[in-house]
Amino acid sequence: MNRDPRSSLTLIGPICFGIALSSAWAACPGPSNGPDLIVGTLAQLQGSQQIVSFGSDSLNGHTYVAFSVGTTSCNIGNTTVNWYPDPDDRHPVISQNCFRLKPDAAGYTRFEQIGQTWAKHGFAALAQSVCCACTNPGTFEKLGVGCSDPYAAGRNGTQGDVSPRWQINPVTGEHAEPTANPPFTGANTGRRLRIDVLDLEPSTTRNAPTKYFVEGQYNTEDDAAAGNQNNNASYRQISVNGSGSNWTFGVFGTDPNVETIRQRPGIRAWKDLDPTVTETDVVTPEDGGFTGLVIVSAQATNLGGGLYHYEYAVQNLSSDRAVASISIPVSIYATLSHLGFHDVNYYDGDGINDVTTDGADWAPVVAGGAVTWSVAQSYADNPNGNALRWGTLSNFRFDADVAPSPGILKLAQFKLNAVDMTATTIAPAAIACTRGDLNGDGLVNGADIARFVDRLVIGGGTPTERCAGDLETTPDGQIGVADVNPFAMCLVSGGGC
Repeated sequence: MNRDPRSSLTLIGPICFGIALSSAWAACPGPSNGPDLIVGTLAQLQGSQQIVSFGSDSLNGHTYVAFSVGTTSCNIGNTTVNWYPDPDDRHPVISQNCFRLKPDAAGYTRFEQIGQTWAKHGFAALAQSVCCACTNPGTFEKLGVGCSDPYAAGRNGTQGDVSPRWQINPVTGEHAEPTANPPFTGANTGRRLRIDVLDLEPSTTRNAPTKYFVEGQYNTEDDAAAGNQNNNASYRQISVNGSGSNWTFGVFGTDPNVETIRQRPGIRAWKDLDPTVTETDVVTPEDGGFTGLVIVSAQATNLGGGLYHYEYAVQNLSSDRAVASISIPVSIYATLSHLGFHDVNYYDGDGINDVTTDGADWAPVVAGGAVTWSVAQSYADNPNGNALRWGTLSNFRFDADVAPSPGILKLAQFKLNAVDMTATTIAPAAIACTRGDLNGDGLVNGADIARFVDRLVIGGGTPTERCAGDLETTPDGQIGVADVNPFAMCLVSGGGC
């Protein structure tokens, strides 16, 4: 075993007894029904067991580094968690993600995922007491009620006995056992928490402008069967230091129980640090009557001069059906610019049939009163398409000349039996106007003519002006030749266009 060098363990026959309980520990308050596995601490061990940096690889013209953190899981339920070793699949699988919160020179921030691991398989549970008082089950094959189990950083960073994430159903916890995986690229970074050095900059103080976070997530079958699959991820801020191809990763603070933000996936760090972020949980329907969780975070920033930047981060925590598109309502009178998309890299044959998941960017389309980003191919055409899969986060962004207001974002699911879903968030406001009243004085008269002609000849104008002057039978969002006669009739009638 030797997974926690600090622990004093007594082994009697097949029974492993945990460290002696402190008198400060008590039973988990209000334990969940059934098994309930969470990440109690991240980077919980000291020295080389806390965070391991694995060096670098040069691949396809990029330099990558990788690291891993230790994780301690806790059972906060009222029933033991199964922890049978391979080839039995009744044990947790462990994955890690890395996120970056970075300010932009224009004044807004971006919360992005910059790395992900394959999934490590658990094989035996200790009986320690990181989160609660532990009731020792007397076997390595169960994590007892209130008990915790540690995995050191080095063990979490192994490249064998791991599975690509597509083999894991995050809503049921079911997963395939590791098989002969395809050869991986990058002796130092393959299958690990791999990050492109272009996404790194020194962040050695807690309040550095650019901040980094690591997330750990456990998925297991009996936890999911009890309906407890959506609280299995926790995050912690980490430090980053280095340059070129040499980077190291560390932690802030000495108490992982305080520094680890339990039962909160990485995306929640954005709102935790910035209350102006709008955060919405979307409970997703899944096969078999299960539910998953997708989290939508959004922020609008006033850039000045009538422009606003809209930034969206969407994390699929546990939807097996995945997300195929998102659509944000935008008035046809809004002018959009700097439309962008960001996602995390896939690698090493991590898709079905050892094919690397397609990394094609989602292309934005502005039409029908919305801006929509979609995966390039349907699940039927390409099951390895670049959907927003469980354990990953994607970003969607644009500038608009319309201020924010509450809006309904739409999400479409990727896999078969999919349904459409909605999330109340922020979006560019709907445009209200009096038709024909381009100068906004409440009247339709000669004072509007000059402004109408200017918009007709040179274009542009405010969204309200375009709304007021777009008078053709089927509005197209612009003031054009087809609007001239309706505008003239509006003038003659004195309004009532």
